[in-house]
Amino acid sequence: MKKELILLVDDDRGILESSEILLSDEFEIYTASSVSEAKEALKDSDIQLAVIDLNFEGHEQDGLSLIDHILKEYHQIPFIVLSGDKDTKRVVEAMKRPLIEFVTKDGDHDETLRLAIRKGIIKKRELDSIKNSSFQFKTKSTEIKKLFRSVDKLLSSNSNASILINGESGTGKEYMAKYIANYLGKRLVAANMASITRETAESELFGHVKGAFTGATSNKVGLLEQAHNGVFFLDEIGDCSPEIQAKLLRAIQEKEVMPVGSTVPRKVNLRFIAATHHDLDKLVAEGKFRLDLQQRLNTFIFRLPALRNRPEDIDYYATMFINEISNGEYFNVVPSAYQALKEYHWPGNVRELRNIIERALIYTDRRTIDDVIIYKALNISAPKIVEDIKPKFDYERLKEAEIKSSIIDALNAVKGNKVEGAKVLGVHISTLHRWIKKYNLEELIPHISRGRPSSTQAGVI
Repeated sequence: MKKELILLVDDDRGILESSEILLSDEFEIYTASSVSEAKEALKDSDIQLAVIDLNFEGHEQDGLSLIDHILKEYHQIPFIVLSGDKDTKRVVEAMKRPLIEFVTKDGDHDETLRLAIRKGIIKKRELDSIKNSSFQFKTKSTEIKKLFRSVDKLLSSNSNASILINGESGTGKEYMAKYIANYLGKRLVAANMASITRETAESELFGHVKGAFTGATSNKVGLLEQAHNGVFFLDEIGDCSPEIQAKLLRAIQEKEVMPVGSTVPRKVNLRFIAATHHDLDKLVAEGKFRLDLQQRLNTFIFRLPALRNRPEDIDYYATMFINEISNGEYFNVVPSAYQALKEYHWPGNVRELRNIIERALIYTDRRTIDDVIIYKALNISAPKIVEDIKPKFDYERLKEAEIKSSIIDALNAVKGNKVEGAKVLGVHISTLHRWIKKYNLEELIPHISRGRPSSTQAGVI
């Protein structure tokens, strides 16, 4: 089995040599005696974990600067601090980073270091497993698949640029943000600017100190600081007030937050993702959104198309939601149901589709979903039959008994399949349903077996 490559970084060559000898039985070791040397190793080698000293006496860069470099450029690489540093401030700063372990140099730390490396490697494998198995944006849309190829290309570039996601409500903007955070192996913290009130927004985002205002009985860490070293998702950024826009701009530019009532800023390391259904260019032109904030957020823009513009996803999501909501219970979905779904405008997009499917499953009493059930779930009237759908017979001239007989004969011929029966009669499925109800024929026609049909039957989930 191939050994994991471990980077040891220390300006004490004695420590490097002894650690390499002791650990090389289990790991492949790469040593570096300066931060610049370590950066070259990270760039050129497949480092799985780094062990870093903090104090590089006489060097321009210390271990803390190397840690921040790894967090920014190689966030997927875990690290361990091995240090006897007496600089309390530097140690405290290091402990704020998401390290695996802090191992103290005490002359008898070899086994502790070995255990810490094993723990870090396990963590690395877990992150790799999550990334590889991962969270996928489920779609059948060629356009969205192409979009996500561009997203993957950006994320694999190690750029830390901000991302703006445009799209109508319900198209999957938050899901896309989760996909990005998962790909990066980082935690996602979200704030929906449409739901946070203007009065509480500053405290929610930036935190506050005790006594900052009436009711501030203790210190509070804001959402931005909670997301330190992760991804911060500003949902519905177009609904953000001018005051908060200014503070967000400072947080993005200076990489720091100022809690309400504090005079000391706090550093944060964040990847920003923003999303909106608004046209930010229009809001900027109207003076409702800051141009400088827009320019900070839209380094890369991805636009999610509306559901009505990707009909292949309507079928796909409808089937997925039926299987998900029914909890394994069988439902027969006939082609007319899918057609009715595709004819709808979907102002609420995927979120609305799920609600409609849930409603349809409740409305059907025969575990069959057709266009009538879909129209009922949508709370709209069935559309009028289009002009080019002409009946094969002139039903207006037939007597009631003859119409009944034609319907029964047609449905007997297709074993009760109403979709096929409508084709035989040359009428729209909604017309056939209306006739069956009008002439009380439900009990006179054969019904399709409720057992699971063969895989060749149309419309089967």
